[in-house]
Amino acid sequence: MKHLIPIFAIFFFMSTTSASVALAPSSFDTQSFSFSKPQEDQAFSILPIDVNPKLQKICEKTDYPIECLTSIISFLDENVDMIPMSILKAEIDAIHNKTKEVLDKTYELSMNPPTSRLLPLCLKTCINNYNAILESKQRILDAITMGDANELSMELSHNMEHVFACEEEFKEAKIESPMAELNSLLVKIITNSLTIEVDMTNF
Repeated sequence: MKHLIPIFAIFFFMSTTSASVALAPSSFDTQSFSFSKPQEDQAFSILPIDVNPKLQKICEKTDYPIECLTSIISFLDENVDMIPMSILKAEIDAIHNKTKEVLDKTYELSMNPPTSRLLPLCLKTCINNYNAILESKQRILDAITMGDANELSMELSHNMEHVFACEEEFKEAKIESPMAELNSLLVKIITNSLTIEVDMTNF
C-alpha cells in the first residue's frame, strides 16, 4: 500500500495511528516573524483570478494558501498535471526565484553608503545565507527524484534557518531589517513547501 508522506519542518512528531509525519503548529513563527493567516473561507475569495480547483485544494492545505498560489502560478505550465508533486516542484522554483530577488536587493544595498557601521556585516551574512539556499536547489530536486523524504525535509528546513540567520543578524545589531518583507514572504513559501503532502513512493 502506498503511504502519503507529508514533507514537514524540523519540529515534528510521528502519529500513533498512521505513518504520516505531522508539523507542530507555529514551529518557526515565533523566531523572527509574526504572520496573520486569512480565514479559510476568505483565502481564495480575495484573488482576482479563477483558481484551478485541484490547485486550490492542494494550496488550501498549506499554512499560507494565498502565497502558495501567487508564488507558483508563473511556474506552472497550462498543461501541467495539478498533483502535489507538480506543485511542490513549482514551490521549489518559487523559492529559488524569490531568493535570487532578495539576493539582488542585498547586493544593491551593499553598494550604497552604509547607514550604520554594522550594516555591511549584516548584509554579508545575508548574502552568504541566500547563496546557501540557491546552492541547495539541486540537492532538493535530487531528494525528490530519489524519493528521499528525510533529505528533502532537512534541506528545506535548513533553508528556513538561513532566512532566520539573516534576520537575526539585524536583530543583534539593533538595525531595522531592510529585508524583512521579502524574508517574510520567503519564509512563507518555504513553509508551504514543507507542508505539501506528496506520495514519495512514486518517485
